[in-house]
Amino acid sequence: ASSRSSGKMAAPLVPLVLLLALGCPAISRAQTTEGASAAPHRRFEYKYSFKGPHLVQADGTVPFWVHTGNAIPSADQIRITTSLKSQKGSVWTKNKSIFEYWEVEVTFRVTGRGRIGADGLAIWFTEEQGLEGPVFGAADKWNGVGIFFDSFDNDAKKNNPGVIVVGNNGKLLYDHQNDGSTQALASCQRDFRNKPYPLRAKITYYQKKLTVLINNGFTPDKEDYEFCAKVEDMVLPSQGYFGVSAATGGLADDHDVLSFLTFQLTEPGKEAPTPDAEIPQKDKEKYQEEFEHFQQELDKKKEEFQREHPDVQGQPGKSPCAFLLAADDVFETVSDRELRQIFEGQNRIHLEIKQLNRQLDMILDEQRKYVSAVTEEIAKRGAGFPGQQGQVNK
Repeated sequence: ASSRSSGKMAAPLVPLVLLLALGCPAISRAQTTEGASAAPHRRFEYKYSFKGPHLVQADGTVPFWVHTGNAIPSADQIRITTSLKSQKGSVWTKNKSIFEYWEVEVTFRVTGRGRIGADGLAIWFTEEQGLEGPVFGAADKWNGVGIFFDSFDNDAKKNNPGVIVVGNNGKLLYDHQNDGSTQALASCQRDFRNKPYPLRAKITYYQKKLTVLINNGFTPDKEDYEFCAKVEDMVLPSQGYFGVSAATGGLADDHDVLSFLTFQLTEPGKEAPTPDAEIPQKDKEKYQEEFEHFQQELDKKKEEFQREHPDVQGQPGKSPCAFLLAADDVFETVSDRELRQIFEGQNRIHLEIKQLNRQLDMILDEQRKYVSAVTEEIAKRGAGFPGQQGQVNK
């Protein structure tokens, strides 16, 4: 599968190189791709994404995501597995996607002290959450697609680390012993372990085509992607869960995911659904009922306040909400806040200087004591050895 993917990519490069050598203008990606259509509308979906800093909440959870197994969320990343033997972990969206076509950008690191790592990391889109199982820490017999970053060479063909795209209809068992080579829809060989910069994988599913681009982690350029694999005529569930899982075996790596960004892709000419349209009708009715209830409670509180404080009615500046207007005095302006921060900073610097002065005085006092003691000792030795007095004094 690796050679097949490489061959497909090399063919269009030959005429492109010839045209560049002849001084012809560069050809856009849309021109070099047969049947390429206009770029789709791309919209960020925050409910299917995560990114640091402040990634994790106070209770240890990640908003809109659930983690299982040995996964450990922190402020700036989720460690799917630590570099210990026989670890499994995963992180999944809580809700199913509601859009047909999508694109995800996953930033991750795979690091370990050994020359060879294991087992690897997987990026998922499946009809059901594969919270735990034998396939890189996730469930087998999935309905959807998995993009596997396999770092251990089970079949001894020396084609790992590699990236493998495997689809499943919910009935197949993953061929782990052969690194999925018998089931791979596409693949490429990439060494993704211990790179100086985090790796980035861009996976696009649009118009029944799945494309995988890889940023190899050698440069800080986030858009320096290379083609890895492409699958034509791929049918995925219309709704599903996004996830990342990882596992270790006899060997071990740290598998860290720094960000998972999801975008909805809409074909040109088709209107993207509005945020209101994405809310189910039952939830809309529930929210409307809660709002009306809140409005009624607010009216009751207002009437009670008017009955208890009849003297403030009709007087300017003493309306039932006058306390809210007075509360404005509690809040400081931007300039006041900046001045306060400057004064607080100067005050801290002043306190630090006073503390340093006290410490310096203590050091000087100790130094005087030592000098006095040394002087007395030298004087005693000089008195006992008159011939060496000049030398001792010196």
